[in-house]
Amino acid sequence: MYKVGTDIVKISRIEKSIKKDSFLKEVYTKRELEYCKTAENYAGLFAAKEAYFKALGTGIKRPICKVEILHTKEGKPYFANDENCDLSISHDGEYAIAVVVKW
Repeated sequence: MYKVGTDIVKISRIEKSIKKDSFLKEVYTKRELEYCKTAENYAGLFAAKEAYFKALGTGIKRPICKVEILHTKEGKPYFANDENCDLSISHDGEYAIAVVVKW
């Protein structure tokens, strides 16, 4: 059975949140923090993690940094500890969106 999760995030909301160390520690792994250069990057990863939990149907498990998103050398995002799903992240204007398909 396939399951789908999607999430959309207002980038300015994440831009405010990433100023707090507690938010960064709860949401992002060390490698994700190294990857993120812009608020759009942070927002995209946040949306992806929310979409992942929606696809699982479990509700959000905190801390959400236990879910790690990495990128292939071509730049495609993927979940480090879950080979049974696909992930797409996009940004436009004020928003970042992510879609997860889980099998």
